[in-house]
Amino acid sequence: MEKSQAGLSHYLSGLFLKDRQVSKRVFNLVIGLVLIWGFSLNYLAVAYFPIEILHWINPWVLLVVVFGSLMGGCLIMLQYPLPLVSFLGYNLMTLSLCITLSLLLQGFTAAEVAVAVEYTVGITLLMIITSTLVPKLFLSFGKVLCVIGGWIVSVEFTWLLLFGHSHDMIHLIVALSSCGYIGYTWAVACEYGETLDEAIDFGGMLYIHIMNLFMRILNLIASLRS
Repeated sequence: MEKSQAGLSHYLSGLFLKDRQVSKRVFNLVIGLVLIWGFSLNYLAVAYFPIEILHWINPWVLLVVVFGSLMGGCLIMLQYPLPLVSFLGYNLMTLSLCITLSLLLQGFTAAEVAVAVEYTVGITLLMIITSTLVPKLFLSFGKVLCVIGGWIVSVEFTWLLLFGHSHDMIHLIVALSSCGYIGYTWAVACEYGETLDEAIDFGGMLYIHIMNLFMRILNLIASLRS
């Protein structure tokens, strides 16, 4: 009995504390499980987290915490080659988006959220299918997407400082670029992904792009009210 427990412990430690090569089927399965885990945490946070607690926190302190956990989690996930550490970084990153969603969704109706989810799911599946069929096209987008991403961050940050809110055109450009990022990330994962740690990393990056797309679509749908 003790030997079997020791064997199980050794297997689990080897599975999560050491990176290893996996088959493409397992690689894609892990990406899917990572995404499901992140979206499940988002749902639980939005449905059950007492949002009133956040109103007692200074907005600037909350912003620092959210941004810090997002960047810190992303760096941990991408920099450490151990699956367990990468998954912990992914959870830290997801925590920041759970807080962001809990605050963001307060200003939208249930119908608007449902429509945004439908559009996000449909577009994401379309981009994954397309990038699977023509991966070389999306792989060629890497440098262009990097430049666009840098310009978007600079322009939106400046706009927020000047006017206190983002612009619908910025939301549209970010939504379109997120589509490109989803296709590009999936193409790179299919082309170069081999290990368990890389599957978690690519799953985390897809999660970020999908959530970014969702939030931008939600803002665009809400802008149609006025």
